[in-house]
Parts: sequence; structure tokens; C-alpha cells
Amino acid sequence: MTTFQTVDEAWTELRHGEDAEARAAAIIYLGENRYAPAVPRLTDIVRESDPGTRYLAAKALGQIGDEAEAAVPTLLDALRDNDMFLRAGITGALIKIGPPAVPGLTRALFDPNSAVKRAACKALGKIGSERAVPALKFSLRDGNQGVRKFAREALERIDSAAAREALKGV
Repeated sequence: MTTFQTVDEAWTELRHGEDAEARAAAIIYLGENRYAPAVPRLTDIVRESDPGTRYLAAKALGQIGDEAEAAVPTLLDALRDNDMFLRAGITGALIKIGPPAVPGLTRALFDPNSAVKRAACKALGKIGSERAVPALKFSLRDGNQGVRKFAREALERIDSAAAREALKGV
């Protein structure tokens, strides 16, 4: 296993390295060290690589947190992937990015893919933003039972006056 002493070493490996194992180690190291300059490259990896590497890059973006806001559109696109482990990693990254992901996650509640909507509900509930309450209220009437369940759970987690009002009669 490759080990790095500095973010510069890891950053160089990520940009120029050929070895897949060393590249994976670099992604992990950069995420653990919240290296925000890597956000554009990590975003490209989420878009272009194999599912395992995409998962590592998404996890690293989540560790970087709100400074990874620029990655949100790509992460939202990646929620449509059929790989449930990748979707779970992406959902986790969006949760850790937090409030900057709320507008995109709110739009994702209207995606035709029920898996995307369920992931968006889960993330919005964990982020806890009251801005999502109107869209989550709409999701309580979704045709998919799982979406309705996750929307209800999200509103329960938000637990504001507006969220409690949205849950009345459900």
C-alpha cells in the first residue's frame, strides 16, 4: 500500500500516477486531509471512472465538506447510477457537503428515478434544512411507497413547525 507524507505527494500521484492502487491511496489521503484544491479532479473521477474509484472520490469529496460545493451537480448526476453502493457513497457525500447541496437535492425529488428521489429524501432529512420542507411535503404523495416513507422520515428529522404541519394527516 502506498503511503504519502504530504498532500503534495498525493496530489502529484492523483494527477500523474499510473498505478491504480497508488491513485486510490491518493484519493483517500486527499479526502482525509480535506484538500479542497483536489475538488475539480475528484469531481472528474466521479464522472469518469469505474464504480469503486468513483465511490472513493465521492467519499473524499464528502470529507472535504462544503468546500466541495462545485461537485454537487456531478454528484447528483451520479445518483442515477445503478450501483447501489456508489449511490450510497454519493448520498453520504452530499450529506457531508450539507447546506450547499440542498437546492440540487430538492430538485432531485422530482427526478423520474425513484432511487434518486429516495436518496434525496434521505440526504435532505440528514442535512435538516427547512428549505426542503415544501418539496418533501410534495414527495409525501409520490407514487413510490419508498419515496413517501423517506420523505416522511426526512420531515420527522427536520422537526420544524413547517415540517410538523406537512406531516399532519399523513
